[in-house]
Amino acid sequence: MSYNVVMRNLVKHAFCYIIIISLISLFCSCGSKKNFRMNLADSVEYCEFPADYELPHVLRNASSFKPLDSVSRRSFPKLMKNSHDFIWLRIKFTIPPELQNRDVALYISQLRSASRLYLNNNVVRQYGEFPPHEVSSGIQTCYYVFTRNNIMQDKENIIYIKVWPGAFGTLSNTIFLGEQSDVYHHAEHTTFFNSRIALFFCGVLFVIFFIHIFLYLVSTKTKEIKNYIYYGLLNFYSIHFLIAVFVSEVQWSTLVSISYLWFFKVFFCFGAYSAIYFANSFILSYMQYPPTVKGICIRIGILLVSVIFAFCMPSIEAYYHFFAVFLFLGAIPFTYSIKKMIDAWFDKEKKPYVISLLIGFAPVLLSIVADVILHLLLKKDEIPIITLFGWQVTLYIFLGYMLKRFGTMYINNTNLKGQLEEFSAHLEDVVSIRTKELSEANSILSQGIETVSHVQHNFLPSKNKTFKGWELAICYKPHDNNVSGDLYDYYNSDNTLDGLGLFDVSGHGIPAGLMTILAKGIISQHFLNGLAQQESISDVLKEINKTYIKEKVDLDNYITGLLFRFSGFNNKEICSVELANAGHPAPLFYDSKSGEVSELKLSDPSQQYGIIGIKDFDVSFPPINIRMKTNDIIVCFTDGLTESLNAERDEYSKSKVIKVIQEHSKLSAQNLLDKIVEDLDNFTGEQGQTDDITIVVLKRTSPKDYIEEI
Repeated sequence: MSYNVVMRNLVKHAFCYIIIISLISLFCSCGSKKNFRMNLADSVEYCEFPADYELPHVLRNASSFKPLDSVSRRSFPKLMKNSHDFIWLRIKFTIPPELQNRDVALYISQLRSASRLYLNNNVVRQYGEFPPHEVSSGIQTCYYVFTRNNIMQDKENIIYIKVWPGAFGTLSNTIFLGEQSDVYHHAEHTTFFNSRIALFFCGVLFVIFFIHIFLYLVSTKTKEIKNYIYYGLLNFYSIHFLIAVFVSEVQWSTLVSISYLWFFKVFFCFGAYSAIYFANSFILSYMQYPPTVKGICIRIGILLVSVIFAFCMPSIEAYYHFFAVFLFLGAIPFTYSIKKMIDAWFDKEKKPYVISLLIGFAPVLLSIVADVILHLLLKKDEIPIITLFGWQVTLYIFLGYMLKRFGTMYINNTNLKGQLEEFSAHLEDVVSIRTKELSEANSILSQGIETVSHVQHNFLPSKNKTFKGWELAICYKPHDNNVSGDLYDYYNSDNTLDGLGLFDVSGHGIPAGLMTILAKGIISQHFLNGLAQQESISDVLKEINKTYIKEKVDLDNYITGLLFRFSGFNNKEICSVELANAGHPAPLFYDSKSGEVSELKLSDPSQQYGIIGIKDFDVSFPPINIRMKTNDIIVCFTDGLTESLNAERDEYSKSKVIKVIQEHSKLSAQNLLDKIVEDLDNFTGEQGQTDDITIVVLKRTSPKDYIEEI
């Protein structure tokens, strides 16, 4: 069985086991033993008193208590008229015959914040601490053991509970009186799955954190390095956040000299926002999106704003009032990740990563929905917080993914090492065989290059040509052995220049050279047909694109280019020029009247988009129209000119071409071309040519001075 299959089965089985265990725990939480339980949830009354009131003050105002309905008990802060007051609860009951003369206890599924319970005016137990050193009881289950000395068997018993509402004080709907053993086991079972199990989860996450720090340190030269550090820190800040869940279960936690307000800020808020930040970082890295300075700055900015906002809250109560803002700040970072996931879904190479992410985050997303339904809508207080388990399942799934990636990388490296050792052992024989194969291949390749070069040079027109009212000069310098991906052509009739084309086929060498042969025929045919039918140059270029896509079938290449069409001269010797550009460097235009050189491009560049040869890709080649008079000049070129490098790796920019045109505009087209080439050679020095270079210089002359070539 392959490694990939093993890892896939492990992840699948681990997921199934965790789900089964969670379901078993949920069913077990209902309890299978039938013990008598006296429901007291409908007997709860409440009243608001100042913080300094103690039980004697409350007893003197006993008539102020009123029933507490199931809706109001979901949020004590909403009941408060003064946020600094306390809520007092009262429950009256008489011991039923089934529990008389037995050891009994009171069970409250959830009584969040700090509380102190009195039975018949005697203190029984306190959870958490009251202000000014407030400590919340968290989400642990509360139970209170009643001794036979404190409880009256035949008379009415009264329970008073002093509650610091804080920001999130709530009372569950599950409150009952039962035998001590039943209440104790039920409370311990519920507390374990509500909060205590988080301590176990943190231990596991701490181990995972160190594992991925180790993988980060040993994988510094792999593309997976950021995945390891982001996933490790995601686990670390998940621990940071979970501390707020189980801290009430750690006996010494109240001894730490930090207020509950700052504990909440540092662990709950900072931990949550940091976990969100690294979750987004992990998602982007997992999809292999390289980090950008702008993206990092935006996400760190959101993190800082969120943390600063949380740390500025003056009290626990303030968090309740701004709870929606905290949720909004937590959701903002995911908008960027979700957008990237949508983009990656339509990328064939990245789509599997998106599927993995959706599978990985499915447990936590489903568990959030389940918690909303069970806890907020159905008020099922006995059921543990399922999101706590869903988040663990999500982290474990990604642990499987990460270990699988590391294992695959390790196996590939091991195989490569074996291949290198085998190659080294037989290096001499391999070199001899490869040398012979390369020699034969080079011989065949040289013959092919010569053939393509010969055909290409024969179908290209003359580089220097004069027409009525025009001088044309062309520099054509292939990069690879006289085979070029550049293509130029001009169209004339009766010594009149009708059009000019300059195109650049993607790639180099023989493949690009062969495609220029195909492209030349297509371009010539459509230009001449368009000229005869008086089609716009924009439509001609669109038809060229359609035909080229059809003729090249499934070959993976494209073309950029310029296509000009020229009109006849008017009585002032001025002609109109129509140009369409398909993703090519903009040509330069010299105005002889102003002496200025400008680029021939649209005022709104967004109207021009697309190139030739990309299937199912929208294109737009709007026409550009100018009028040319005597001594005006057009210079166009392929990107091999402006991207040529010197010894310092600086590019020969378009600005240098403009400078040469302005300084030598009085020269003929050929002499101006020679000056451009000379300046290029001086710039590059001994640096070799890195791309095909084609330069076309077209200069207007007086039609009256034209002498027909013999």
